[in-house]
Amino acid sequence: MNSESGRLGAQPLHLLTQNCNSPSFPCNSIFSTFPTMANEKEIVKELLPLIRVYKDGTVDRLLSSPNVPPSPEDPETGVSSKDIVIAENPFLSARIFLPKSHNNHTHKLPILVYFHGGAFCVESAFSFFVHRYLNLLVSEANIIAVSVDFRLLPHHPLPAAYEDGWTTLQWIVSHATNNATNPEPWLLNYADFNKLYVGGDTSGANIAHDLVMRAGTESLPGDLKILGAILCCSFFWGSKPIGSEPVEEHEQSLAMKVWSFSYPDATGGIDNPRINPCAPGAPSLATLGCSKMLITITGKDEFRDRDILYYETVKNSGWQGEVELFDAGDEAHAFQLFKPETDRAKAMIKRLASFLA
Repeated sequence: MNSESGRLGAQPLHLLTQNCNSPSFPCNSIFSTFPTMANEKEIVKELLPLIRVYKDGTVDRLLSSPNVPPSPEDPETGVSSKDIVIAENPFLSARIFLPKSHNNHTHKLPILVYFHGGAFCVESAFSFFVHRYLNLLVSEANIIAVSVDFRLLPHHPLPAAYEDGWTTLQWIVSHATNNATNPEPWLLNYADFNKLYVGGDTSGANIAHDLVMRAGTESLPGDLKILGAILCCSFFWGSKPIGSEPVEEHEQSLAMKVWSFSYPDATGGIDNPRINPCAPGAPSLATLGCSKMLITITGKDEFRDRDILYYETVKNSGWQGEVELFDAGDEAHAFQLFKPETDRAKAMIKRLASFLA
C-alpha cells in the first residue's frame, strides 16, 4: 500500500466486497489492509476502520477505493470530465463533469458543487465510486458538477475542509463577473450561475450544510446566491442520543470518534453547531443561505434520526425556503454510490436530478 498517496474509502467492508462482483470495479487494487512494515512502525493515532497515523508522519487510509483518471467521454453516459486547479496556496483541485448534451442546448446548465463522503479523512474527488456516481448524476440531471478534492485529515483537521468549500464557491462564482483566477472554460461557456447548488454525502453533506449557513451571513462575489442544497445522509451528531441511537454505546460511537479526530479544537465538542446544528444555542437555521433544500435519508443509516430532526428544525425555523425530505428506502448511507445499478439507487438519482432541474 502507498501509505499517504492513496486516497481510500470510508464505505463499509461488506459493500466493498459486494462491488468486487462487478466487472467494472477494479478490485485487484482495493484490499491491502495493512502495509508490510506496519509492525515495525509506531502507531500514534488510529480511527478504525478508516485511518492509521504513524510516528514518522506516514498515513494509511484503510479500505481503498482507487483513484481513476478523468475521461474525455465516459463510455456509459457520454459525460466528459477533467481535473482542474482552483487555488495554489493552499493547493486545491477538483474534477469537473460536463454532460454530453451540453452542445445540444442553447440554455446554460445548473452547477452542482459536490463534496464526497469519507469522515473527512478518506476518499477523494478522483476515486472510483465518486467518479462513477457523478457521471450518472450529471447525465441524468443535465448539469455541470464540480467535485471538490478538499484537504483531509490528519494533516489538515477541520475547519480546513470547510474553508476549501468556501474557496471553491468563491472561485466558481467569480466566473460570473469574469474575475476568476485560473478561469475554467466549461464554466464560462456552459454554466448558469443563477442555478448554483451545493451537495454531498455524509461528511460531504455536513460541508454543504456549513456552506449554506455561511452563505446566509457572508456574501459571495457579485452577491450571487446559492439556489439549493442537497444533503444526503448528513453527518450530524450530538452529546445526547435521540430516537433509535443506542444509549450505552453513544459515548464510544464511531461518529463521536470521527468528530473528535476531525475537529479536536471545536468549541463545544460534539455539540458544536457544525456537527449538531440542532443543539441549544446553535445559530438559527432560518438563516440558511439558499432557496430550497433536499434532505435524503435511508433506513439503515446511523444518522437517520439526526437528519429527520434537522429537517423538522429547518421546517419549523421560520426559514423562507422550501425543504423536502426523501426516504430512499431500507439501505445504508451512500448506497447509490456503491450499488448504482439497483432500482432504489436509480430512483434516488432520478429524485436528485429532478431537484436540480
